[in-house]
Amino acid sequence: MIGIIDFNPDQNPDKRQYIKRISSLIPANIDVNGILFRDGDIDYSNYEALILSGSKLSATDYQRMLERGELTGDDYFDVNNVVQRLSCYKGPMFGICFGAQILAHVMGGKLGKLDKTEAGYLEHQLTEAGKQSPVFGHLPDNFLGAHLHTDYVASLPEREGLESKVIATRNGVIHAYSICKNGVMRYGVQPHPEMSNPDNATFLVKVNEGWLRDAIGKEEYEKALIMPDNAEFGLARTITKFVESLR
Repeated sequence: MIGIIDFNPDQNPDKRQYIKRISSLIPANIDVNGILFRDGDIDYSNYEALILSGSKLSATDYQRMLERGELTGDDYFDVNNVVQRLSCYKGPMFGICFGAQILAHVMGGKLGKLDKTEAGYLEHQLTEAGKQSPVFGHLPDNFLGAHLHTDYVASLPEREGLESKVIATRNGVIHAYSICKNGVMRYGVQPHPEMSNPDNATFLVKVNEGWLRDAIGKEEYEKALIMPDNAEFGLARTITKFVESLR
């Protein structure tokens, strides 16, 4: 069974779309269970693999709180509870946006913040390691994905027993990675595979218009709504490929 940890703090079921969207990309013969990050009673060891969703919470703020020795807000106490359990989890993991940042943190990486929120259906460059990846290798050298983020993975862990690889970049920043520990793979991807389809490529931009237009400016917001002429949607298959790699 695959567990999908939903880091969305909104309790409104209509707004908690991550589990539904991610599940739609998992083969029908695979059992899936959604886990709300606030649920502290779930035993992660019962799952063959975990997929970590995005969130409007800030993984970088969480990391900085830990560095200061103080957590603020109930949501971040719940995130910390999940982090502690992920630290003990021995199975494969696949993190998306916030989930990718949290996974990098769990493995010993460092997080940072962009000067301005990045939003839209944007282009990335696959690295040589990415071209060899069983999960990302099907993508073209320049692939597109759905974005809405300010936090990012600044560096991957480098220590004995780990093999970290940058799989894709954008503007020189890590946008996909793999970390292997004891032969077990963990993957992180900054853009949203579950949103990278013709119907939802700019969904995150539209649904966050209320604050995003002010944050990045009217001109940049309007640009973020435009689908590129070369739009392709291969990123969505990375979730499927991850699950298939478990077999």
